[in-house]
Amino acid sequence: MKRTITCTAFATLVLLLSLAFSGFAQTPSSYYDVYICGDRSVKLHMPEENTLANGDKVHWFDENDNAIGTPKIYNGPNSTDLDIPANLTVGLHQYKTRIENLGGCLGDPSLPYTIYKLPTKELALTENRAAYCAEESNPSIKDATITATTTPLSPLPAGFEYAYTWTVTKNGTPYSPISNIGSSDNSTTDVNKFTMTVKDAGTYVFSASVKYVKTAGNGSIFVAADNDGCSVSQTATQTITVTPKPARPTISVIY
Repeated sequence: MKRTITCTAFATLVLLLSLAFSGFAQTPSSYYDVYICGDRSVKLHMPEENTLANGDKVHWFDENDNAIGTPKIYNGPNSTDLDIPANLTVGLHQYKTRIENLGGCLGDPSLPYTIYKLPTKELALTENRAAYCAEESNPSIKDATITATTTPLSPLPAGFEYAYTWTVTKNGTPYSPISNIGSSDNSTTDVNKFTMTVKDAGTYVFSASVKYVKTAGNGSIFVAADNDGCSVSQTATQTITVTPKPARPTISVIY
């Protein structure tokens, strides 16, 4: 009996903890319907439009329940669509719609439809040293780290992260694969670091780009102006010089 009570109490504790932590977990239902970035505009469509008669009206409302323009009068497919402009302010926007028939009867409003405008961003590169010695000839002057820092206009909403791409030239010629030179820390936050470990002498110029990507589990619609996550490149490249190791000297005598 004592064992049964103990097991039951433990199971109850686990259930309570799981319920408590579930309030902090990101769930698909907490994502917004659509995310847009850049100067991309979209249209909102009401699927029930195909039930309307010519002359029926469709009212659109914003997040404050204010009417958006004049009612759309149905006169054919897509005639009641709402154009969402490209100059939306950064952040969340919500829209509702209602149908008014020819008799002047108003239907219930739709559930809110959510659109989130992602912020613009800039990418800057910095380095911890502009030069180091080749072939580990001086252990105190070896390797270099290039840091890519993304500065958005505002924090990203849940469901989005960054994806970085690094490129490099050696002595003015594109170098590939970049993995022969070093490696990125694969961070998807606003800071991503590339550690350069190559020991071949030369002048290496680093470039990077960053774009928005949805996190795993975010099944929302993402509309980017460039169809590539509103990718941006660094404001300035970073140059790292790997200097050759001096030749082994010999000794002679002068007399």
